[in-house]
Amino acid sequence: MATTNGTPNGTAASSKFEITPDEILKLIDPKDPEAYAKLGRAEGLAKLLHTDLHAGLHSGAADGQLAATDGDAEAGASNTALAGGARRKSAASAHQQHNDLFEDRRKHFGTNQLPEPVSKSLIRFMLDAMKDKTLIGLSICAAVEIAIGIYKAAFAPVDQRETLGVIDGVAIIVAVLIVVLVASLNDFRKQAQFRKLTTFSKSLAVTKVYRDGRVQQIQNTNLLVGDLCQLETGDVLPADGVLVQGFSVEADESSMTGEPNAIKKDLEKDPFLLSGTKITNGQGRMLVIAVGCNSMNGRTMLALEVEPEETPLQAKLSNLADQIAKYGLGSAVAMLVILIIVYFAVPSSTPREGFKIANDIIAMFISAVTLVVVAVPEGLPLAVTISLAHATVQMLKDNNLVRHLSACETMGNATTICSDKTGTLTLNKMTVVQGQIAMVKFVREDLPDGFKSKFLGEQSSDRYSHQQKILQLFAQCLNINSSASEVRNRKDEVEFTGSKTEIATLNLTKGLGFPYQADRDTLKVVQVFPFSSERKRMGTVVEVAQDNAFEAALGITESADNNLRHWMFVKGASEIVLKGCISYVAEDGKVKPLTDDIRQKSLETIESYANGGFRTLCISFKPFHPRANPDEKPAEGELPDDAHSLILLATVAIQDPVRPEVPDAVKNCQSAGITVRMVTGDNLATASTIARECGILTDSNQIVMEGPQFRSLTPEMLDQVIPRLRVLARSSPLDKQVLVKALKRLGQTVAATGDGTNDAPALKGADVGFAMGIAGTEVAKEASDIVILDDNFASIVKAVLWGRSVYDSVRKFLQFQLTVNVTAVLLTVVTSVVTTATGDHTPTPVLKAVQLLWVNLIM
Repeated sequence: MATTNGTPNGTAASSKFEITPDEILKLIDPKDPEAYAKLGRAEGLAKLLHTDLHAGLHSGAADGQLAATDGDAEAGASNTALAGGARRKSAASAHQQHNDLFEDRRKHFGTNQLPEPVSKSLIRFMLDAMKDKTLIGLSICAAVEIAIGIYKAAFAPVDQRETLGVIDGVAIIVAVLIVVLVASLNDFRKQAQFRKLTTFSKSLAVTKVYRDGRVQQIQNTNLLVGDLCQLETGDVLPADGVLVQGFSVEADESSMTGEPNAIKKDLEKDPFLLSGTKITNGQGRMLVIAVGCNSMNGRTMLALEVEPEETPLQAKLSNLADQIAKYGLGSAVAMLVILIIVYFAVPSSTPREGFKIANDIIAMFISAVTLVVVAVPEGLPLAVTISLAHATVQMLKDNNLVRHLSACETMGNATTICSDKTGTLTLNKMTVVQGQIAMVKFVREDLPDGFKSKFLGEQSSDRYSHQQKILQLFAQCLNINSSASEVRNRKDEVEFTGSKTEIATLNLTKGLGFPYQADRDTLKVVQVFPFSSERKRMGTVVEVAQDNAFEAALGITESADNNLRHWMFVKGASEIVLKGCISYVAEDGKVKPLTDDIRQKSLETIESYANGGFRTLCISFKPFHPRANPDEKPAEGELPDDAHSLILLATVAIQDPVRPEVPDAVKNCQSAGITVRMVTGDNLATASTIARECGILTDSNQIVMEGPQFRSLTPEMLDQVIPRLRVLARSSPLDKQVLVKALKRLGQTVAATGDGTNDAPALKGADVGFAMGIAGTEVAKEASDIVILDDNFASIVKAVLWGRSVYDSVRKFLQFQLTVNVTAVLLTVVTSVVTTATGDHTPTPVLKAVQLLWVNLIM
């Protein structure tokens, strides 16, 4: 079965592909590694899908560019002109072929889009509104009133005729229609606003793919079968695929299979990756084999009917409206009974004819029904809906994308905000400002020429070549041991994407004359130990040809295998990496034992960087002997390979300035009764300095604590510490989750921010979870209630402002409507009973049915 525009359809007879979406489905539902092996695994699938496992899909852009521009050069001779024309014709033909193949790919396999849910028309909303039982009853009464009016105007005795007798009934019908129209227009506008938010949210989802041999960033909706996707920890898979290359890749498939444990992926036994599942560990590449309606997640989503969510405030006000409606109905019934009893019990001064009695009783009944309409405050839940719809649209303008409506309300009651540091309180524009390589210090002003001159020495000296290789080794440690890279964005501009810390280090190596791509193209990666918040480091093993002269100059005598040297490159949190080092590269370019004195000096250097508010990284390496089975996990109690026997190579300090607007935003939160706490993975000194700059840490009685110490506290001690805790440094995601739970236990309404996959439990556990729109992983965004599009703490403060404005608006409306409702009901009941019992004994309320309806309409 093929698809057209993402919807199931028959397979095109003219398709160039030898495999159908139905055949692909049989591979993954259920997973069938034997059938996958028969197809030739990834290589076989790639041939069937007309794609390349290294370069990805060929879009034909380069061919098209050649065809368009090749004719700009002047032809020197006729044969040259003919050759140029042939070349242009060939390029244009190739470009057209690739375009045709892309179009055929879309028709055969579909696009990565699901059909939009059918929107209700305004007429449909009006018909739904007309199903209200009270309005139906009122319409029936109006029809009776019109019939009586017609009788009065045309058929009643001449002396009792009323030419305007139908006006009351017509006015009631008009009022009912206007009530229906206003309610329908509000619902219709709300639907349009939320559809706009949903569309904008989808436009934020992007994927990195290989096309034409380059990494490009495209919207998820533009993904095609045959694309080669780059996978990283924290990604939510946008399509079904198979793993073609990867290191330590694990996926959480609980959303599809219910299996709670992460499943380890390999290239043979279980290479299948399902759309909608999450990459919890590792990195690699995936060949897309099913998209849109043909993917597992797409088929599941098509079977779902999403019910509109009701927010807590809407639920409370709906309950209040129901209770008031009961009192209103009771009042109307009591009034009707009393009026009928009084009407017939109290003798009238004038004789009553049957026509007048019927007319008076109908008038009483209409007044009672109208009283119910007025008494029922159906506008209360609607007021919340309108306020929330308005607030969510305005919050989007303030860079807050609301995923769950209840978050708007809850933020109005927030009493504490647990915020990340990097990117939220700071600009997330990182630059290496100082450091030391092989114990030779540098500052930003020296880079690159001043430092290189100092580090390398005279070009003619023997030392120069060795120091150049050390500098190259330093660059390799950073270039290879990183997941950041350059991609083409939607504007076809080249930009770095990935961790801002890694981008800062890649810019450093580029400035030193060692661009990252050259190392990644020439060095073979054997094994990767991905970065995680628990480990706070990343390790990569590469295989290179042994350089005996360089290793001898370093002082490394350990033998290599088959003249191939395996190096383990490690970078991470300074004190953690330094703890695993047993030697260092000295200023003379030799590896020496890391004595206590040198270790202490290194710690003092790290502390001096941290006290300046800088993030610090240690870069180290060591000769490495890979496991016979790379997928084999370390034995229990055994340290990971990147945690010991390391050689310290460098330490760098990375500056990430505080956002200019953050100190004022923190001050506004504090003046509004909201406590701001910083939760960061940086060390204590760096975190404390930044917290003081932001205005979070202002009092000597406030507590600054590290994660390991925080984890050792008992629940009783937590309850004593947390009210004064302002900064939690070197924290893990589990620490943030514990902090959120403890704050909620103390009665606080907690908002928490997060960007990593492991932040998801804390975001779910908080009353309101904020995910970062720029730096956040897809897993974090899925766990959140609000996505901050600019990663800015000031945007969180605006969310508080809008949350409180929703509450204020609803409170004012509640006060206004209840005042009008109670007054109208009391006036109608009292005046109806009094006029029935006195005068001509005809029920004449001070507010007639039409007037009550118009009052209700205004509300």
